[in-house]
Amino acid sequence: MKRKKEIFAIYFPSWHPDRHYEQWYGKGFCEWELMKTTRPLFPGHRQPLEPEWGYFDESDPVWMARQIDLAADHGITGFMFDWYWYEGDQFLEKPLNETFLNAPNRNRLNFFLMWANHTWGMWPALDDGLRAMNGNENQSSKIFLTIRHSEQDLREVMEYSCEKYFRCENYWKIGGKPVYSFYNCNCLFHYIPPADVLRIIDEVAKKHGFPGIYTLMNIGCCNDNEYYCGWERIPKMRDHGFDAVFAYNSGLRSDFEKTVAKDRPTLDYSFMMENQKYCWDRIAEQRMPFVPSITLGLDVAPRWSRQLKYPWDYAKTGYYPIVVNNTPERIGEMLKKALAMDSDAVIINAWNEWTEGMSLIPEKHLGNANLKAIEKVIKNY
Repeated sequence: MKRKKEIFAIYFPSWHPDRHYEQWYGKGFCEWELMKTTRPLFPGHRQPLEPEWGYFDESDPVWMARQIDLAADHGITGFMFDWYWYEGDQFLEKPLNETFLNAPNRNRLNFFLMWANHTWGMWPALDDGLRAMNGNENQSSKIFLTIRHSEQDLREVMEYSCEKYFRCENYWKIGGKPVYSFYNCNCLFHYIPPADVLRIIDEVAKKHGFPGIYTLMNIGCCNDNEYYCGWERIPKMRDHGFDAVFAYNSGLRSDFEKTVAKDRPTLDYSFMMENQKYCWDRIAEQRMPFVPSITLGLDVAPRWSRQLKYPWDYAKTGYYPIVVNNTPERIGEMLKKALAMDSDAVIINAWNEWTEGMSLIPEKHLGNANLKAIEKVIKNY
């Protein structure tokens, strides 16, 4: 008998005015402004993107309630919120703290947090000159928020999370333990040894009446091998007592230039499909609980320098090729494969990563096709 699985979509809360954005870019700024100014880089490039709902303000309670209903109506069982904390300074927190938690229909979805513990910088699209992407995160010439970990700060994060989130009846728990994820485990372990991380978070959780924390550690988005996936990290995770792993935003491979023509900077989604399944299999071999994560596509053009010309030099700019042919049918095929894995959940990347080319919310070019494909697979599972 098939067991019920959680289907989480990653929620990226960058679609509302934020006090940090206002300080850096001016009043009213959010990433919709990047979307509006994106132009096609080559014939057939599907930009600019626009939701069927228009460029809505996700911090408006009405819009959050609509998103919850849309997700739940199509088989999504929860959101994994990207969550930002810089030594007590929260960023992009309003959609979760003020609208999702207070939505009248919030219990239609479960939720959990992934601390996106990475440095935050200026988007190249808003920088002077042709700026490269500095690493995998949003950085060019200016750094606005720097991540630093300490034992005291980790305790404060857990205290805040226990009081604000973990007590919610719809917070995802396994065996009574709140599920909690870290985006960059190597950054965390640079400051705090793995054994101390577990000791600290469990101490705080137990003080608040929970049996501990269920740790879901990201091993993707790294340069450990040509697949940008850290399955070699799993023995260390397992030996230290972490609970499970997943690979956030997988699908590329460092030798993509062998596949991409220099005069056509696009990559067929079949390449990502093969690579994601390969990574899942390598992770599964390590005999540690894991959650397969499906990346819906890749098109980061809205964040790139507006001076970028087609075709571009990958090595000099750090700009990956744009994924094409990521059809609803292919996305449904990936979900079938993920559901067939031995796991209690599947993560879909993403619900609303519009500026990375990964979104399920109905869009003017595509309509509701991606959500319909996912709903069909889930109903037949």
